Amino acid sequence: MNTKIMNPSEFERNKPTQTYAAIDSAISKYRQMVSEHTYNGQQLIMESADAQRVALAQQMVSDLENIKRVFLTGN
Repeated sequence: MNTKIMNPSEFERNKPTQTYAAIDSAISKYRQMVSEHTYNGQQLIMESADAQRVALAQQMVSDLENIKRVFLTGN
């Protein structure tokens, strides 16, 4: 059985760039959703459904930034 084990420095050199780009793209997407309902740092008055959508988008940005941080540390 021939099992190739990747050494950690090899992983660092060849980190999956498509995965990183997908994470960044999702962060941008959800930040845009938040910014559509924000002006000068203040949330615009909106219907309840929109407020829930913005709150969810804010949580998604936070979660994706945490995933990105873990991805970059290689853990």
